[in-house]
Amino acid sequence: MTHAKVIWPPYPYEAGFCITDDPDASTFAQTRAVYDLLLLRSFVTTKAVWAFNPAEKCGIPAIPDSALRGVTLDDDRYLSYCKELYQQGVELCLHGASSGNNKRDRTRDALELFAADLGASDTYICHSKNAENIYWEDKITSLFPFHALLRRYSKHTCEGELEGSAYYWGDLCHARINQIRLYRTRCRNTLKRNPSMPYHDPRKPLVNGWFSATKRSMADCATEDAINRLKQEYGLTVLYQYLHRYADPGTGKLNERFVQSVERISSDPKIFVRTVSSIMKRLRQMQAVYTIHQGKSLWIVNLSDEDTEHIQIVADRPLDVETGDNSMVTYGRLLVVKTLVKKSLKKVRVSDRIALFGRNALEAGRDKHVTCTLPFGKLQVNLSGNEWPVAEGGTIPPESFRVTTRESGTGIPLLSVLSDSEERGLIMDQSVSIAREVIFKGRSLNVDTYLDNSRAIPLEDHDNW
Repeated sequence: MTHAKVIWPPYPYEAGFCITDDPDASTFAQTRAVYDLLLLRSFVTTKAVWAFNPAEKCGIPAIPDSALRGVTLDDDRYLSYCKELYQQGVELCLHGASSGNNKRDRTRDALELFAADLGASDTYICHSKNAENIYWEDKITSLFPFHALLRRYSKHTCEGELEGSAYYWGDLCHARINQIRLYRTRCRNTLKRNPSMPYHDPRKPLVNGWFSATKRSMADCATEDAINRLKQEYGLTVLYQYLHRYADPGTGKLNERFVQSVERISSDPKIFVRTVSSIMKRLRQMQAVYTIHQGKSLWIVNLSDEDTEHIQIVADRPLDVETGDNSMVTYGRLLVVKTLVKKSLKKVRVSDRIALFGRNALEAGRDKHVTCTLPFGKLQVNLSGNEWPVAEGGTIPPESFRVTTRESGTGIPLLSVLSDSEERGLIMDQSVSIAREVIFKGRSLNVDTYLDNSRAIPLEDHDNW
């Protein structure tokens, strides 16, 4: 018996790496020093930016003004440089319209500015305690006891999803944004902790998808051992960073460990380095790929409305595929489907009995009828040579399938949700990360103290992480 599984990266990659780069306290000089290196190495990121200088304080009630620091697109030099970054493949996304609270019109204007000059990114990253943050503070989770604790100790109000609030923009989010960053983990393989990402939470209907990020220094995630393990796990690092902090604010000199990390990752031909939106699109495409096995046959189903390229199936022994189909090729234990056409079903015959495992792996029964409940619908596959009359009415033709699901406000099928156990694990991970900073790094749990420049932990140094 051959055992195999589908992996998410496109051929020939074995793992992925992307960065969310926050602008808090950034200067133009520091940003340019870092991104000049990244462009030189063709290392693209997702850079969060502020469109405007703040018109209000951050938070209700307001937190210290240190949360308002950072260069914005109101600086013409910075705007020009960000346009250059966008043209070179860097993704620019909003970190809020500004570092302060933003009423609906400012958020809408920022989205329009991006659509006109910097690409309409479908990624959004909330800033600190901004009043327009959506499903934030005590609304992050509804799980007990975490929700109860957040309600008791949360001191700030965020209203991005509350229709009637001056800070409401939930309808704009639903129409334009496909993923927002939420939980943080110390695990270098972010996908291992959050395998369902990007996921939809039906309790938060105005957000189409959420994803998690790893909070570590770049050097921690770029050691030879970390990279090798990431590839062995077919993993993905989504790294949460303040990249400008790797440049000395006085001289612009780059941290040497950071430089080495960039070179090590960008020079590895098996690491898929892309923007967050690109990576999340790939993950969504792979959420729509199902495999079905029976005996010496396997079927690959693409539920998506788009063709999916370079799908990889990895087996525990060399594969002998019995087909003349030139859309597939084998490399020892690896089967690569060059293109899986949208809304299609592909059959593959192998010389040995095969069993697929993984999130979207199914086994056909003797009648070759397969039914699978999706998060927001149902998949029914008829692998037999006869029509299949189904209880819902009508028939499914031979060697075909029928799928029903829900779509997001942007038209993308919703195919993944977060289980309670996965969410508990992510909340515990984030709690442990905060506890580590409190115990070993001197972080205060009081936001005002934490952001007080005279007493805060030295956030300018990523080695703290």
